[in-house]
Amino acid sequence: MMAGPYCRYCGHRCFVYRVLPDGSWAGHMATCPEGAAHDREVTGHDHTTATNPNRTSRS
Repeated sequence: MMAGPYCRYCGHRCFVYRVLPDGSWAGHMATCPEGAAHDREVTGHDHTTATNPNRTSRS
C-alpha cells in the first residue's frame, strides 16, 4: 500500500502508479469507479488502459 493522501472519491488509498500510453504523463491513478471516471475525463485513460510500468513481460 502506498503512503500518501486518501482518495477524495472513496476515502481510501486506492491509487496505482501508471504511465499514459504516449508517455506524456506518469503518476498515480485511482482504482475506485468514481476516481477512475475522473482520470478518464482528465487524461483520456484510467488505471485499466494506462500502462503499468511495474508489470514484467513474460515470454
